Amino acid sequence: MGLEFGHNLGLRRALRGLPLSPLVPGYGRLVARQRALGLRHIGDALVERGRVLGVLDGVFEEGGARRRQHIGADRLRQLGAARGGAYGPLLAQLEAVQLQDPAALRRILLYQLVELLQAHPQGADPATAVALGVCPQEAGPLVRVAAAHLRLDGEQRRAVEELADAWADGKVRRAAGLAALLPAGGGGDALLRRRLAEIAERVKEADDALDAAREAEKAGDARAAEDCMLRAARLASDCPRALLGLVRLHRAGGGAGVGAGPAAGGEKPGPAAVYDEGARPREVLTVLPAPEAVTVALSPAPPAADAANGRRVVRLTRVPGGPTGITEITDLSPAGGWVDPSPPFGQEVRYAALPLRDGRIDGPPVVSDVLLVAPDVSGLRSTTGRGRIEATWTEPSGALGVRAQLVGSAGPVGGAEVRPGALTATGLGVGAYVLRVRCRYRSPDGAVIESAGAEHPVSVDPWPTPVDRLDATAVHGAVRFSWSGGDDADVRLVAWPAGPPEPGAELTDDPARPWPAPLPWAAGAGGGLVPPPGSVTRVSALAVLGPRAVAGPGLVVECPPAVAGARVERVGGGRARVTFDWPAEAGEVAATVEQDGASTVHRVVARSTYVREGLYVDVAPSAFSVTLSAAPRTPDAVVVPPPGGAVRVPADIAVSYRIVPGARRALRRGPSLLRVTLSCPGEVPADLPEFVLVARSGNGRDPVRPRTPTDGTTLLRVGGSTLTPGSPVELPVPSGLRPPYALRGFLLGEGAADVRLDEPSPTTLVVR
Repeated sequence: MGLEFGHNLGLRRALRGLPLSPLVPGYGRLVARQRALGLRHIGDALVERGRVLGVLDGVFEEGGARRRQHIGADRLRQLGAARGGAYGPLLAQLEAVQLQDPAALRRILLYQLVELLQAHPQGADPATAVALGVCPQEAGPLVRVAAAHLRLDGEQRRAVEELADAWADGKVRRAAGLAALLPAGGGGDALLRRRLAEIAERVKEADDALDAAREAEKAGDARAAEDCMLRAARLASDCPRALLGLVRLHRAGGGAGVGAGPAAGGEKPGPAAVYDEGARPREVLTVLPAPEAVTVALSPAPPAADAANGRRVVRLTRVPGGPTGITEITDLSPAGGWVDPSPPFGQEVRYAALPLRDGRIDGPPVVSDVLLVAPDVSGLRSTTGRGRIEATWTEPSGALGVRAQLVGSAGPVGGAEVRPGALTATGLGVGAYVLRVRCRYRSPDGAVIESAGAEHPVSVDPWPTPVDRLDATAVHGAVRFSWSGGDDADVRLVAWPAGPPEPGAELTDDPARPWPAPLPWAAGAGGGLVPPPGSVTRVSALAVLGPRAVAGPGLVVECPPAVAGARVERVGGGRARVTFDWPAEAGEVAATVEQDGASTVHRVVARSTYVREGLYVDVAPSAFSVTLSAAPRTPDAVVVPPPGGAVRVPADIAVSYRIVPGARRALRRGPSLLRVTLSCPGEVPADLPEFVLVARSGNGRDPVRPRTPTDGTTLLRVGGSTLTPGSPVELPVPSGLRPPYALRGFLLGEGAADVRLDEPSPTTLVVR
């Protein structure tokens, strides 16, 4: 076999020289997959480890038991099934390329190998080709021809790699621009030379069609001009003159083209008014602007057979003083139609949909009306409060800003605060308002234009005047509330279950969070309310007007738990001993003594101290009451003592009596006297008990004292009404009893329990 390039070897259409271009559509996608796998060239994916490539007269895998195996579509299919995974997409694309053109696989491989060799510092050394996986027998001829091959710069390499895609897509103008960057003769690449000749011929045919269209248009033959313009568009799908000519001619036949229609000012254009003629149904191209995109839809939707060929949609942008810009729209809308994701803000555009057949333009376009790309804000919403409106919105990314205006029944409202994406207006009267928001954009000529404007109606409703102060006073076991504010509202005293809102918070009737019911406390003395014993309640004022309310201030009311089993007794020395049952969960207990019109907390005792020492309070002889309650646990709370818990202790009234021996007369004493004395601080009660003196005789030397008023003989009676403080009553003791006997005094009557009987020494009460 021959070992130099130029031999007529291998498959039909095999290369007789090195390729200057891969000339394969989708080459860019193929290279991206190759590089994602970390491959130097596609040959790395075609041979197993330890084998080499033969490229002289085809693509072969050399080495192993079979020595030499041609790599064609079947082998590529086997490799794809064996390797799979990440190699699958690349091998599937190479298989499709091989089936389309048997020589394409070798063209791609040689193109990449030559590029690598020319870029390598030792690219002229056969060892470099061997290191790239080339068979050693073919490495020498390959590096010699690669060294003599035309070298491409970066721009030329981009041109040769993109040329096939431009040609396959019918973009002849782009293909001609790429061809202009390459050597005229194709650099020795016969296939490239033929492709360049085809491009030049196609460009000439398109130019001739455009010239014929211009002549027909001058002659007034619109139909012939449109046919010639359509032929030019079919020959060169990316020809701007052909595309704009079709739009212009079709506009003249029934619709409007770029440059007609409203110029600015924010007027929203209606749907398109250009349609196909003849057998085609009347079609309309509608545009639906959104804040960041424009949706384009064809109505009615094309039939399935027609839709299979598709539509080509372009955006035509008016550029003052310059050529009309043409942008392909390829993004599809989920709802049908197309989406322009980045329309030019502040500019006028049209959209044109051209029917395709086999990827070529197959008829006149359907053109939309002029659209000024000046979208309004989105998500415009508002909330209201007491004389207040707050609004928010989202501005399009291309907007310079917005102009927001609030209009009421009397006209525009001043003083509104406008921030990026928000507005706040306060001090408003009750009534209906309209919020208008216009976006501002910069047009190509430097002017500022505005969008049509978004309008949002909003109403300011009546709100109650809030309560600004809340006070509470504990009165006779109840709490009396007072407040200021809330003049036009139903003021409710409530306890929020999960913490009160901040004072001034505006609330609406929400079933998800209903307002709490008014305090369910019973009415107490003086118009107050009685809190439950043991409760700590955060009481808040709530001003209610219909379905709206405003939270007011609050305070804490604590009613400590009641103290049961209270007992108080005087123990002498101006002190009283207090005993009670310690209330559960109480840390401390306070004892309040009320006496002589004054109230003083004498002691606050902890449980440990009470158990160890008891509780004693200092008192005067007058009547007093002791009120016991658990000490409050909440600082700054309004403390309401619980009902009950007070023990009343009467004044220290005492009746004392003495037996005064009679005076001696000669050898005998005269009759003894009973002296009864009343000691009473303050006013003497009207129901003082009666004093009786009882005597009991004894059978032995020591008589027994009477135990009860009936345990003996009643000697004397002194009525309570006869007793006066400071004026003792003296009565002679009858002497009819035979000594020895014992005397004892007793108090009888309803008030006896409240009067203390001060008795003398028992020895002074024995008469012998």
